[in-house]
Amino acid sequence: MNNCIPLISQQMRKQVQRFFTAEPLARFAELFIEDKLAESIRFGQLTVIHYRMFGGKGDEAYKAAAAVELFILASDILDDLQDQDAPHKPWMQAPQPVAIHVASAILTLSQQAMLDSTSNDEIQMALLKMMNAKLLQAANGQMIDILNEMTDEQSYLDMVKQKSAALLQFACMAGVILAGQPWNNVVAEYATEIGIAAQIQNDLRDLLRWDDKSDFLKRKRTLLTMYLLEGDAEEDQWIKAYFQGNISAEDIAPKRELFLETCERTGTILYGSVMSRMHYNRFEELLDSIQEISPWKSTFLQIINQKNA
Repeated sequence: MNNCIPLISQQMRKQVQRFFTAEPLARFAELFIEDKLAESIRFGQLTVIHYRMFGGKGDEAYKAAAAVELFILASDILDDLQDQDAPHKPWMQAPQPVAIHVASAILTLSQQAMLDSTSNDEIQMALLKMMNAKLLQAANGQMIDILNEMTDEQSYLDMVKQKSAALLQFACMAGVILAGQPWNNVVAEYATEIGIAAQIQNDLRDLLRWDDKSDFLKRKRTLLTMYLLEGDAEEDQWIKAYFQGNISAEDIAPKRELFLETCERTGTILYGSVMSRMHYNRFEELLDSIQEISPWKSTFLQIINQKNA
């Protein structure tokens, strides 16, 4: 499937060149796209492979995949602007009003690109209805995440289902619908499961780092930080004190090794790994239940499990 990446990239640039007639808008959009392409365009690949799985034969999938990736790019830009934790990104180095405007324009462009992916009016309407439903769902999840209001495991998983999992559903289902097929409940469910598994893996990575992206240093409520805070051991009370704002980041700056040891000792790392694997295993069970996937399974798993550059 790697041979589809240049075709998706080409379609992303074509959309920018066609619709962004203001030179600065096109210039910044292409700069941001270049940064995106240096990493992974996994979501677009999921669109293409689902199109092929469900009988799609033409090149429309690359246009739909470009639409998906343009939306993911806009979402990433807005997410970084909200979190202020990716200073090396070109959109973080651009003036903030410019970055916000370009992200908003790319968001609209993604919808236009999806419209352009097919001339079939019925499929167009189905794609746009699905796209808007999933993007609104993701917007609700993002708002809950921004406010950091999760209180327990279930509320956190509900947020992830609305946010990360909805975007994976969007990517997979775009391929299914473009191929002329109806909404597929099994595809939707396994997209949710892999979305949850991937988010917990990301949480585990961000729990253990000690920089601007550290969930602990940012006092971010995730499945893992909430589990860690449940501990009652006297030697771990500084963790609760920091999370509650009773001590500062400067106070805990020398405690990185102690924090890593605590994550290991309390079983937080094991808990995260087990939870992620549980959802991944459910994803694989659902995957095996769809006959159309058999010839594509190894390629699909390769896309799902690829690491970002």
